[in-house]
Amino acid sequence: MSDSIARQDPFDLSGVRDHREYARALAGLVDQGRRERCVALLSEIEAYVVAELLGQYAQVDPTSELNQLAATLGSRLYSRLGV
Repeated sequence: MSDSIARQDPFDLSGVRDHREYARALAGLVDQGRRERCVALLSEIEAYVVAELLGQYAQVDPTSELNQLAATLGSRLYSRLGV
């Protein structure tokens, strides 16, 4: 795999076959991310907006694996923001 292709899919998600497998792969990345050091990538305002959007998305279909993952990520962002 060339370096440019590796950078486009650094977390090896291109091989997933469906939404369920995608949700599992993302959940695995979240678990992995909990063990790594934190790096600020967004301003506090941007992080709040992302948390809000994830929360709204999660409410669309609360039983969907992707929506549950969105709820988890939104909750973690709110927690880190102290909201």
